[in-house]
Amino acid sequence: PNLKSIMATRAGKHTIILTQHTPSYQTRSYMDFPSVGAGMDALVKMYEHKLKELNPGINNITYDISDLYNYLDTLHDICALVMDPQSNKYDPKDKEWLKSKIFQHLKGQAQG
Repeated sequence: PNLKSIMATRAGKHTIILTQHTPSYQTRSYMDFPSVGAGMDALVKMYEHKLKELNPGINNITYDISDLYNYLDTLHDICALVMDPQSNKYDPKDKEWLKSKIFQHLKGQAQG
């Protein structure tokens, strides 16, 4: 591995998350992050923001991973592009990959 790929690995893999909340093209959006983990944090925060929006009078809202997955399933479309430092190209990732990465990320936080 060259120095560039080593530095990219240490810094995290740049991640772009593409969302479309409804069939309307006007709801398309993207968010970019320095790492996959930062992107997973943002997806969790996006869901928690939606929960607060739907339940404004409730201070403490609890949910489990299946609720988060169901939320992702309600989106018209969601996917990610993750930088591969070896090829210097973005790899497309689907919703199921995102669910798996969110689970791993949250599990890591719970154990950490």
